[in-house]
Amino acid sequence: MEYSRLEKILASLFVAFLLLASINFLRELENIPQRPDYTYYQEKYGITPLLENQSRLMELNRGLYEGYKKAESNLTEVERVYLFKREEHRVALESGNATKELEQEYLKAKEEYEKAYLKYLGAKSAYDDVHNKLQELSSQIQELMQNANEEYNRAYQVYRLKVLMLKLAFVLPIFVISLLLLRKYKNIYTSSLIAYSALLLIYLTLSAIWNIVHIIGISLFGAVATLAALYYLRKEYFKPERVYKRRIAQNKCYNCGFPIKDDYLNCPNCGAKLKEKCEHCGALKPIHLQFCPYCGQ
Repeated sequence: MEYSRLEKILASLFVAFLLLASINFLRELENIPQRPDYTYYQEKYGITPLLENQSRLMELNRGLYEGYKKAESNLTEVERVYLFKREEHRVALESGNATKELEQEYLKAKEEYEKAYLKYLGAKSAYDDVHNKLQELSSQIQELMQNANEEYNRAYQVYRLKVLMLKLAFVLPIFVISLLLLRKYKNIYTSSLIAYSALLLIYLTLSAIWNIVHIIGISLFGAVATLAALYYLRKEYFKPERVYKRRIAQNKCYNCGFPIKDDYLNCPNCGAKLKEKCEHCGALKPIHLQFCPYCGQ
């Protein structure tokens, strides 16, 4: 049967609208099975309170680290003063110029140094203690997170399988019914229906494959597309006829690409015949030209 252009356009729109509605329906099917909740597995393995404890320890660790660095900086300054006063007092003792005032300054600097050192030790000990606890807690959380991730991934794979089964239960009957109708009634309506069901099945297949191996799919598609492009370029751009014409236009031998002059009959490099007589006007024209440049035949 013959159909008008308007009927074909309407049939195409029929397929497009059905596809849009069906794709949206397929997406709605994803909400029917219960989607795994990752927070459930975090709570199951007791990760949530550990994360809260880790957050508190990280904040405490940050404050203790600042206090530790401040105590270290203060100790360095106090130690510098103490060493200077000790050396000054020693020199005064050796020269016999020691005074009570110098001795008092030295003893005060020594006392300040000892206090700063004890404060530094206390700050370092507190920081090391909290830092070690934080590292142990982080290792514990990492181990529990790995177990939770593994169980969640297994549950998510089961969920995706259920969704796929639901989608197939919707798409396959439509495809089978379309095939049966096409075998019995061959017209534009059944052709549109089979086109719709086939495209829907292709969409479902590609989306399933894409979700499973999207990285591999991208790599394979890129590799195949690149090879196809290279093959096309090699086949089309480097056809012998195209190569010959490019070389002739550049005043080169069509066979080897050696530079030639207009009055050459043969290539001085490879000996290829460069000119032939036109069958219509008898003029010598370059070989491999589609039209004679002198008579246009």
